Order: sequence, then structure tokens, then C-alpha cells
Amino acid sequence: MKRRLILYGALIWSAVYGALGFFWWSGGAGFPFGDPGASVGMSLFQGATAGAMAPVIAFACTAGVLVAAAALWWPRFPSPAVAAYGWVAGAALLFVLPDVRLLQNMAYALGGYVGLVDWPVLNQLVCVVGGALWVGVALGSVRGGAAAWPWRRIGRWATAVAVLAPLPYGLQRAAWSAGIPLGVDQAFVDTLLADYAAKGLSVLQSYLLPLLCLGGALLTLGLAQRWGRVFPRWVPVLGGRAVPEATAVVPASLVTVAVTVTGLTSWRGLLSEGMDWSVGGVGLFFLPWGLSLGVATVAYHYTRGHVTATPSALIRPQPDLRP
Repeated sequence: MKRRLILYGALIWSAVYGALGFFWWSGGAGFPFGDPGASVGMSLFQGATAGAMAPVIAFACTAGVLVAAAALWWPRFPSPAVAAYGWVAGAALLFVLPDVRLLQNMAYALGGYVGLVDWPVLNQLVCVVGGALWVGVALGSVRGGAAAWPWRRIGRWATAVAVLAPLPYGLQRAAWSAGIPLGVDQAFVDTLLADYAAKGLSVLQSYLLPLLCLGGALLTLGLAQRWGRVFPRWVPVLGGRAVPEATAVVPASLVTVAVTVTGLTSWRGLLSEGMDWSVGGVGLFFLPWGLSLGVATVAYHYTRGHVTATPSALIRPQPDLRP
């Protein structure tokens, strides 16, 4: 039943976004790519036109509708074909179409600033939803094997990397917010702080990015710790209860996508587009951060089975009743 619901979701998403593709192809307004508001190097699709890109969107989504419909109503349709389309569509929607503005706006929105949110940014979130649905379809088409991996051990190592990787960026941004030119000249920091003031950001909001790095690192620890699976006893009302899986997996997955996209952009910018290493060098940590967070999230999912079934076993030792 769960797989069918995901298939229906992927079918509906593909039909709606495919209709938008045909609309943009016919000259309709609102084509969200090729946005002139994106900084140089920020997006792979700077300068893209509806005439060139909208037909690709339209026909790719049409193919998605056909694949999802066949998987739903044609029992003999090969599962590998469904999985192949799901992986390709999911990868494109999650890691190719979005750009660094996804992470940028997620971070500032948490601090109450949404002045940079526009339709091209919201479109990226729409793409992420579609990508998540198609990855879900692909995972549902795979039979067995994944649970046999040593996910607990893999998860511990991945979590450790995901906790440490954002700290260099957080340290540098904290220094800049304090007016300290760590790795850059003073003029750059003065310009950055003046930009914060022009946007009406408070002193606390100027420290938002480093605080999010620190808070994110602490929350990431929960993917490999007992308190990430069962609420501690001191938590009012919820103490001793199993942590709903979605409360960890959904935000961790969204951050994984946003951070990985930012990491890919940083590597591309630093290695091929002449980005200033003093400013963007710490961006090299974003790619291992995103990838390790993704692995840690998958490990968390696969190691929850016995935890949620008997959460009390994580709170107090159980007697050994073997003879």
C-alpha cells in the first residue's frame, strides 16, 4: 500500500510539472530557470531559456507519468525499468535542478528572514518534492539486500563526518559576524556586515549561519545516539517514547539535498570558475558534509526496526532469561 501511494504521488507530481513544462514551452510566463537574479556560478542553468529547456521537462515528466501508470496498473511491467527511471529522475530533481539558493533560503528562513524567497527558489523546493517521490519509487522497486549491510557501523562513521564537516564554515562565519577577517581582508568583512545591516538583520540574525552549523551538528549526533531514537526521560510528556522516524529523516534528507547541491557548486566554482579560495575554500567541506549526512540518515532508517519495536530496551537493561 505504501509503495502504491508513493507511485500515485510521483504520477500526480509528474503530470502537474509536465503540464507546466508544456505551458512554458508554449510561451507561458513563469519559467523558473535561467534566473538573472542568480549570482554567477550559482546555478547550472544560468541563461537557460524556456524554448530549450521546457521541452525536456515536458517529455521527461510525460515519461514519468507513463512509468508510474505502468507500475500501478500493469503487473508485468519490469521493476528494474521503474527503478532506473526513479533513480535518474530523482538524481536530476534533487541534485541537478536546485542550486545554492535552496540552502541559503532555508538558513535565513529559520532566522525569520524570507526576503530572498521568490518563485525560482520555491520551484527548487517543488523539484525536491518530486525527486523525493521518485527516489521513493526506486527504493520500493528494489528487492532486499539493503538491510543486510552493516548500517549501524556505517552510520556511526558517517555521523561523525557529518558532525565535523560543517564546523570550519561555522567558525569562519562566526568570525566574520564578529568583525574578524578570518581568511579574508577587513574590507570584505565590512562589506558583509554592511549588507546585513541593509537587509535589516539583527545582531543575532547575523550569527544565524554559524549557530545553525553548531545546532545542526548537535542534532546530527542523534542519528547515531540513543536519544535520537527514544526521547530522554527528562523530556516532558514525550520522555521514554520512540522518536517518530519522520521527525529525523525528513529534515535530515532535505538538508542533505541542499548541502550536497551547495557542495557540488563550491567544488565547481573553486576548481573551474576561479572562485576566491579565501572566501569559498571552506565550501569544499559541504560535499562530504552532505554525502555523509545522507548516509547517516539512511543508516538511521535501517537501524530503527528493533529500536521502535522495543523502545524500553534502550532505557533500562532487560534481564537475560536464557538458561
